[in-house]
Amino acid sequence: MSDTDEARTAVSLGAAGTSPAAGARARLIDHLCEAAELEHSLCLQYLYAAFSLKTRADEGGVDEVQVERVREWKGQLLLLSREEMLHLGLVLNLLAAVGGAPYLQRPSFPQPERYYPIGVVSALEPFGAKAIERFLRYEMPTALLGEVTPGHVGADGERMTVGMLYERVREAVTTIDEKELFIGSEYRQIDTAAVIDPEGVFEDAVATGYGVEPFPVTDRASALRAIDLIIEQGEGAEADSPQSHYGRLLRVRAEFEAERRAAADAGTVFEPARPTLSNPVLRGPVDGDGAVVITEPLTRAVAEVFNDGYALMVLMLLRFYGRTDDTPAQMRMLQEVVFFPLMTMFVRPLGEVLTELPAISGQDAATATAGAPFEFSRGLQLIPERAVAYQVFAERLAGLASAAARLTGRCDQTDAVSPALRKRVAFIAENVGLVARRFADRLNEGADRADA
Repeated sequence: MSDTDEARTAVSLGAAGTSPAAGARARLIDHLCEAAELEHSLCLQYLYAAFSLKTRADEGGVDEVQVERVREWKGQLLLLSREEMLHLGLVLNLLAAVGGAPYLQRPSFPQPERYYPIGVVSALEPFGAKAIERFLRYEMPTALLGEVTPGHVGADGERMTVGMLYERVREAVTTIDEKELFIGSEYRQIDTAAVIDPEGVFEDAVATGYGVEPFPVTDRASALRAIDLIIEQGEGAEADSPQSHYGRLLRVRAEFEAERRAAADAGTVFEPARPTLSNPVLRGPVDGDGAVVITEPLTRAVAEVFNDGYALMVLMLLRFYGRTDDTPAQMRMLQEVVFFPLMTMFVRPLGEVLTELPAISGQDAATATAGAPFEFSRGLQLIPERAVAYQVFAERLAGLASAAARLTGRCDQTDAVSPALRKRVAFIAENVGLVARRFADRLNEGADRADA
């Protein structure tokens, strides 16, 4: 522990029971944990809707021109998802700064609107009018709250927006004494560009090209900067902005409705999304009604591998944001796994594959397709011991690679999976195997212990 950390601890302990920051800190951490849940959940909901969108005219319901429009919508949803990851990273930095632990828990899908005071259902749904309206409610500017129907209220009857939740965070940050509030170690602050490029040799566009670029929160000014960024990007922005999440979603809704009207006038049907299940699960719902169990055996196997990869990604993110004595080399190891292969070369492509596979036994994909369950297991907690954590990561990566390889074999043995999907599953498995071997090699070279 540094001299600064010891001094902060002494101040905190000396004020125990008398400091006005004590109760306020507890409330602030509670608000930040709720914000982390919302950002995590909304990120996955955007991903799910994006995965459901069709990519070819031969899927039906779209023509060659409409496919290009649908591709634009998919790009917007993926961008929104990446920005939610940025917001989540900033919230986790805020938590670390004020004495909280990394928080990546969230309720299972679906959740009723009474779960959060913003009064919005949390659900995995394919792209469509219903999903768009739900997203708009999440991103609604606080100034528009008076236009919300009476049914959209929290459990205690209070109506809120996401922006109002962050205003509660802002109030705590501005009213608690700065020296008493920011007691967290700066070591746990994540500056993505610094982790990627510690020597500062790349251009800014390269160093921040992840779509996930949290910056350190160490004082009131940086905390307010983080809060303002989240609000201004669309989490309840007061001023309507075309580039906010709300503004972009309004454009998507207008374009979607225009395509539907044009199709109706032409006597055709516009169906941009696959017949993907809402709230697919492998087991019965734990917290809410409305989940649908995937019963097709091969699809279940794909979904199991997907859930394993998602769980590993969360486990590694907990370590990334909850590091104790990890070296820069180890942090790069985590970043190179989480933000590259697992997010972009595993979660996204395998989630898309699931939307083209039949969900229910005895039915084909034209009836109902599956989707990424994003199921959350009880074992997703921070592993405090560094060496143990990296050993677990290596084991789980090896297990994921083996499971993906077996999945490739199963897909090759059935005509129910198209040649294109078989190739895609094989490519995913190949990438996971490569990542697992590289991680194990670096672990064996001593990157889990200290920098040479």
